[in-house]
Amino acid sequence: MRHETLKTELEQKLITYRKPMEKMFYFFFALGFFYEYLTSSMLFIPFQNIILSMLSFFPLPVIEILFYSILNLRYLIIFPAVYTVFFEVKDKRYRMILSTLLIIGWVYALYWRNHIEWPVSAALLVIVASANRDIKKIIKLAIIIGISVISISFILYQTGFLDDLVWQRPGDGMRNRHAFGMNYCTNLASHVMFLIFLYMFLKRGKLKIIEYAVIIMLTAINIIFVDGQISAICVILAAAGCVFTSVASYKKFTIPAGLLKLWNIFAVSSYMICAVVQFIWALLYRDDPDIWYNRYYSLENRIYTNYLLLKSFPFSWLGTDFPQNGLGWIEGAPDYYFWVDCSYTRIYAMYGIVAFVVFMGLLTWIVIRLMKKKNYFGMFLMAIIAFDLMIEHHIIEVAYNTFLVLAFANLDTLRISNHDTESSSPHQSG
Repeated sequence: MRHETLKTELEQKLITYRKPMEKMFYFFFALGFFYEYLTSSMLFIPFQNIILSMLSFFPLPVIEILFYSILNLRYLIIFPAVYTVFFEVKDKRYRMILSTLLIIGWVYALYWRNHIEWPVSAALLVIVASANRDIKKIIKLAIIIGISVISISFILYQTGFLDDLVWQRPGDGMRNRHAFGMNYCTNLASHVMFLIFLYMFLKRGKLKIIEYAVIIMLTAINIIFVDGQISAICVILAAAGCVFTSVASYKKFTIPAGLLKLWNIFAVSSYMICAVVQFIWALLYRDDPDIWYNRYYSLENRIYTNYLLLKSFPFSWLGTDFPQNGLGWIEGAPDYYFWVDCSYTRIYAMYGIVAFVVFMGLLTWIVIRLMKKKNYFGMFLMAIIAFDLMIEHHIIEVAYNTFLVLAFANLDTLRISNHDTESSSPHQSG
């Protein structure tokens, strides 16, 4: 009896920390998201210089320690993550899964401790800490921060404060590709694509004319100046899905049960399908100019890089540190170029089979959660992202693929349309 009383008192005391921990999560999520955006922007250089100038009166060894301590403040999201796992989540199965993810993140942090960045650990911390959190708040924070950093970078580039790094695509008339204050043209295109997807997801695919106009304008800028081809294709596909969603809702169109079942199977399997296709394609690569994919420089280069990667680096549980040069044919850069763009082979080779299985499982689980919520438009976006990740390398970068937080966040706060069925809490029904 006394044991039960003490347990009840402890639970009551822990409840008082729930709101502060929730606020701490949103703060450190925003801090980490902002930092990740900065690292893909030319703003990071003046940001870094400001911090270093503030620390200049310390001895050099102390400056280095303090500098990396400031940059690593984002990892303090571990506190709301641990609190969420052990004191908020009541379902024992979910608690075990989230605890396992925390342990895996800790193992990766130890394994990669001599490196500045721990992308696997950082991503898993955010995913776990977002359990039970309001998905609308998370997405709105991401959109506000993303638009702010890109806009400020663009304005500072226009004023001459930041450089516009111009890349050229070999085999395409050496066409100039602009980054507009970001650190790479395709990074800019991917950031914009994911921000558009987040907005579409919030609106459940129901867009207004003005919103379509903005998306068309951004896509035109991408095609003309940035040349992020895959991102442009994915945005066009997503916009077509929005049109279909709006028309289907207006016409009260119902998808036949058999077709819907096939779609569910395809969407849930989309990440595994894309991964298998990418591995097979890379392993069967042939340097034959008559093969159709060798006629397109970007595609051929990615497949060839995957081929070299899988042939050069053996199976690894926690990954292999291999040198990369991703200058991307910037003017005056050396001819040597080796950067693994394709997410599935990249995560397998760089971070090992453990990370590959974990993130493939999480992404597939996200689609299953959306299917249970009857969020078919969300499933459609996830399938497009699965395709995009065959070409781009942002599978575990939350500042790009923010959809990773859907694994355990509270999806019930999303706007429910007339044709959607409201479900119970994700930690009750999954």
